[in-house]
This record gives sequence, C-alpha cells and structure tokens, in this order.
Amino acid sequence: MSQVGWIFDENRCIGCRACYAACKSENRTPLRTDWRKVVERQKGAYPHPKREFISLACNHCDEPACLKACPVSAITKRSANGVVLIDQAKCTGCRYCSLACPYGAPKIDTDTNLVSKCTMCVHRLDVGLQPACATACLTGALQFVADFTGETGTDIPEGFASPALTRPNVDFVLMP
Repeated sequence: MSQVGWIFDENRCIGCRACYAACKSENRTPLRTDWRKVVERQKGAYPHPKREFISLACNHCDEPACLKACPVSAITKRSANGVVLIDQAKCTGCRYCSLACPYGAPKIDTDTNLVSKCTMCVHRLDVGLQPACATACLTGALQFVADFTGETGTDIPEGFASPALTRPNVDFVLMP
C-alpha cells in the first residue's frame, strides 16, 4: 500500500495563507469549518525575535486515532493511498473522533452538525492532481508526497503531539 503525506518547510513559509484559502475554495467548507489552518506564533526573544508559520491539516496517519474512536465505523483508511475519510452518511456527529485526534483535524461542520476533515482532496487525487493547498503554496513550503516514506518525529513543531501516538504522515523542516 502506498501512503500519501505532507512535507512542510517552515523556512519557506511566508504566512500568506494561500493553502488555507485554496482548501476553503476547493472543498467549499462552511465559514467556521477549517480543514487546514496556519498557526502563527513568536519564537525567540528580543533583540532577535522570529515569527513562525506552520500549515496544519489532517496527517492521514498510519494509525488514525479518529478511526479507532468512531463508534459507527464512519471513518475509513483507503488501502490504495492511505487517505483517511469520513463517510457523512454514517457519521452521527458524536465528535468522539475530534476528541481522539491529537492534532485536532476532525472538525464539526457548522452546516450539517456532522464531523468533517481534510480529505487530501481525494477527488483531485483520483484524477491525478495534487491537493489544492499544495498546488496553491507560493513558495513550495507545503508539498504533497504521493509515496510518503518519511521518518516523522525527528523535527516536530513545539506543541505538536508525539508522532508515536498515531504515526502521522507529515515531515517538518523547522527553522534553526
């Protein structure tokens, strides 16, 4: 089974939020339901403070906590590429998946009151395209990897849950 994933290079991210806007536009998520977010924070101290931006979404984990927590089996992991999906016809909106995910990926859909999350633009992947967020990234800071084999855990952002929990398919390149 191949596995899709992300590489995020913080050194290249300028905080433009093109990835966020592309996700909203492509997936037509409700105003208050964000599948991708850009975290902005200060790092370092005077006289050399730095601003950092980190683009985050579902990591389509090898061992998704959301899948294990779903009491109605609405969450599946595609064997063809490892994309983790929520079947809206089965979801009851109980939010157990949201509570279980250490990365906060599953969100309540404010229009349907069901849980939704990043699908890695599976509709685009199925026709040979990359996710909208990755193609919109102006600097190449966010990259889609079709056959992800990264070793997550060597470089993770402050506050990011331990990769040992779910084996997320994302590699970070962080500022020194």
